[in-house]
Amino acid sequence: MSNINNIVVGLDLSNNAQEVLNRAFLIAKTNNSQVVVVHGVDIGFFDKFISVAKIEEVIKNATKSVYLELQRANTQDVKYSVEVQKANASNLIIEVAKDKNASLIVIGANEKKDFSTKILGSTAHNVAQKSHLPILIVKNNAKEVYKNIVAFSDLSEVSQKSLAFTRDFFHEKDIKCVYAYKKMSEIDYRFHDEIDNKQEIELEVQAYEKEKFEEFIKENKLTNTQLIENTLGATNALMNYVSENDNDLVALGSNGVNSVGSFLYGSTSSY
Repeated sequence: MSNINNIVVGLDLSNNAQEVLNRAFLIAKTNNSQVVVVHGVDIGFFDKFISVAKIEEVIKNATKSVYLELQRANTQDVKYSVEVQKANASNLIIEVAKDKNASLIVIGANEKKDFSTKILGSTAHNVAQKSHLPILIVKNNAKEVYKNIVAFSDLSEVSQKSLAFTRDFFHEKDIKCVYAYKKMSEIDYRFHDEIDNKQEIELEVQAYEKEKFEEFIKENKLTNTQLIENTLGATNALMNYVSENDNDLVALGSNGVNSVGSFLYGSTSSY
């Protein structure tokens, strides 16, 4: 087992705060880690119109609220510290994680209504895009350790690293690894004037995808795997898999930070 250092928790004091804290401390207890709870007080544009005394009061009240949430949480007798500062929340979380040499960032999915942040909330989205660290986004109850983990793979090197980290960090060696690919639709075949060769092409694609996955399986010594093909696309296939199998944690790798081709924050993970 690799050495697990500090776990940084980005806390936004939302309704999901307790679950985020409980999950972070449960993981910290399992990995003998310490927890750093971070909360950013973002005054934003109003910084120019608010007195220093008022800002200090806001920070003081926010700090009290963080400690109140900690009193309600199951801290598992894990050592922790608190950092509350006037700062953009996502930037502060990233800075503290770097300063503390953290191994993991834990954050909640504070859902918003606007298009760009409706899935994760702006803070979680920004942290996930900008940070180089593994990020755990908490969306479910934290009563017990994760038991039904699935790792979605695109067979890339970063996907391989994501799988290895997940196995190591969550002490699960037999995590299910799932690879999905999109079959060509009837419309695709007709568009390319290949409808007469449909069956032959399907078999060739299937054999190609199966061979790639088998190489990945062999290289990573996997025993629990599944290959999925779907005409609706990999995204739908993977989401359906989670629903059908009641997974409590999904692991995804990221092809670079702030990259257009990022696997983590492409359409698959956002969906």
